[in-house]
Amino acid sequence: MNFFSTSIFSGISTIIKLLSGLVINKIVAVFIGPSGIAMVGQFQNFLSMATTLGNGGISSGVTKYVAEYNEEKLLERNETISVAIVITVIISSIIGISIFFASNIFSLWILNSEKYSFIFKIYGLCLIVISINSLLLSIINGLKKIKIFISINIISNLVMLLLTTILTITFKIYGAFIALVISQALIIFITVPLMKRKVKINYSFKLVLKSKKYRKLFAFSIMTLVATFAGAGTQILIRNYITSEYSLEEAGYWQSVWMLSNIYLTVLTTAFSTYYLPKLSELKSNDDLKIEILSGYKIIIPFVFISSTIIFLFRDLIIVLVFAEEFLVIRTLILYQFIGNFFKMISWSISFLMLAKAMTKTFIFTEIIFSISFYVFVILFTRVYGLEGTTIAYAVNYFLYFLVMIFLFRKIFIPINTNK
Repeated sequence: MNFFSTSIFSGISTIIKLLSGLVINKIVAVFIGPSGIAMVGQFQNFLSMATTLGNGGISSGVTKYVAEYNEEKLLERNETISVAIVITVIISSIIGISIFFASNIFSLWILNSEKYSFIFKIYGLCLIVISINSLLLSIINGLKKIKIFISINIISNLVMLLLTTILTITFKIYGAFIALVISQALIIFITVPLMKRKVKINYSFKLVLKSKKYRKLFAFSIMTLVATFAGAGTQILIRNYITSEYSLEEAGYWQSVWMLSNIYLTVLTTAFSTYYLPKLSELKSNDDLKIEILSGYKIIIPFVFISSTIIFLFRDLIIVLVFAEEFLVIRTLILYQFIGNFFKMISWSISFLMLAKAMTKTFIFTEIIFSISFYVFVILFTRVYGLEGTTIAYAVNYFLYFLVMIFLFRKIFIPINTNK
């Protein structure tokens, strides 16, 4: 499957995810309000960091090496899978137990109250299951079983929709938190049966004792952990800053804009993870890499521009449909958020190349620097423009990120041939 066909197929999944997300957002907005959306955003960022840490941050590495070790290198593929299983089980057990016994601390840190500690205990118990499911999905992705991969994502979205609807209406914010945790754990009961019928993998723990794959996978672990903690951690810091400087409701408004932009960009982020990472891992020559990335731009640029324009023109109607009338105040935040989205998406194909080619130092440096600059820009711009400054900061930050990615593309990835 090429990028176009993957985008189309992932689009089907995205439509379902979009509809599920719309319903979930509506339910949370109506039954909990802006403050609830801010808290849900905080908890989602925590789940992102903890889940990535739970599987050792090796998901991208597993996808890369499973894709790279083709049928002629089955022993190396099996060794990689075996090592990945060991890493996932050990680390997720340690992290899960830690979260369980430190649930009061995490509840106070993330949600500013110890009354949600029970939610963190549930998550601590579920983490090993969630991490194993994440590993299995990485293997499926690496094997290019795109239809199975996206089918599981579709089922996951439907399970999330059902649980969130029932539990949020019944238990309000508690229900929303429980749904976020339980839905991730339940998917393993879909993934495992599908893999048994559709995907053939082999593993042997005899291969793991002196394996050199640990070092290779942990090289990706560092990059993935940095990316996740930089991204989700920065959002937590920004949300805390807005809450302290303005209010929890204002943080909820900012989170709403973030959620709105993420919904329509899911089709691209899904295609990036399901197509780009395995594909870029396979390509060896600079010419092939350049052609692949430039061909992706033919889809990315029109899609982001057209979808952003449509949402901006009909923003009032969309805000009311997705959230509620009280959220109309976010209409002033949308323009700069969408400008930032444009630069973010056209930069990601190059940043994924860093991930695919294990360019650890460069990747870590750019992730940390631009996460710090985003937070700093938020503080600077909000002092002048108020809450709108958060989205201005986002646009400025990703414009600068885009410039850096272009520089890397020309000077590192695709060196200029001076002989021509």
